[in-house]
Amino acid sequence: MVTVTETGGEIAEKRLYDAVERWNADTGYGLEDMIHAACQALIDGLDSPALCELAGVSVRDSSWDVRELVVKALEELGIPYPGTVPIGFTVAAGGGIARRPGVDSLRLEVSSATAATGGGFQVRVYVNDVEMTSAGAGLGMDPYEILVPTNRLVATSQPRTVPIARCTCGVYGCGSTDVTIVRDGDLVHWDWSIEVPMLRGVSFTATRYDAEVARVAADHSWETPERTAGRLVLTNIDRDRLRTHGLRPSWVANDYRNPELFRVALQIDDDYQVFVDCPWHGRTPEGLAREVCATLALPPEQWPATWQAIKPTWRTPPGIAGPSWRPARF
Repeated sequence: MVTVTETGGEIAEKRLYDAVERWNADTGYGLEDMIHAACQALIDGLDSPALCELAGVSVRDSSWDVRELVVKALEELGIPYPGTVPIGFTVAAGGGIARRPGVDSLRLEVSSATAATGGGFQVRVYVNDVEMTSAGAGLGMDPYEILVPTNRLVATSQPRTVPIARCTCGVYGCGSTDVTIVRDGDLVHWDWSIEVPMLRGVSFTATRYDAEVARVAADHSWETPERTAGRLVLTNIDRDRLRTHGLRPSWVANDYRNPELFRVALQIDDDYQVFVDCPWHGRTPEGLAREVCATLALPPEQWPATWQAIKPTWRTPPGIAGPSWRPARF
């Protein structure tokens, strides 16, 4: 049975575990590093018959034979196999797993992104005062993706995976860094995935974590009028009403061709995009957002909307279209 203890710091068992985790038995990636890690584990004082054999294998040996040695060595040393360690835990000295201590610090910052990285804004993540988003996929997520309309960084007892960084081109999926967030009593754990910025998960004291996550969500000092209006629209639109018509919000922003026109984009499944425009006409962001929400509360056939079929062969408007709806032109 795997034991659970409290511990901290890098240990020989964890270094070997990390090397095994990085090894890909199908492609051979990481095999040489794992062999070196097995040799280092012997130097560090770990010892088992299978570990000695593993330290002597060749990169030309059968992956099947190496895999059997890896499994046996981990079993003999009491080290869990990669993928079996629960979120918020780590490999412990002497074998088993240990609850990660809350020794890390978190700071979140919304900043502008340069035109070279897609423009707009990004949420930068600093762990122990080291910027993680650039070390991961390259660019922090847009605040609308993780803070608006709900704060997705809020930790609960149910693990939740949240995108935390995207490619420097501005597209999540072209490059991606995720964190799985879980509350564990007085701690909050983050475990990285995909393009990881560091080779270990991090853990924060829950009170400090909660305060920082709430602070960044409540800080709107970075917002432009367009962004304030967008936040208010995304927060206050009646999503349930839209859902009854098969609609969901996609994005909100000023029309790139006319900054005096604010646009809400909605989507009907994978079939149509629907655009509802509202002129600023000197309104405050709050006034504009109220007007947009009031318009979207009307039946769709009364909207001054345009539409675009996602499937290029479709020529007919969506079934909810009203008489004033027109095809969108770009």
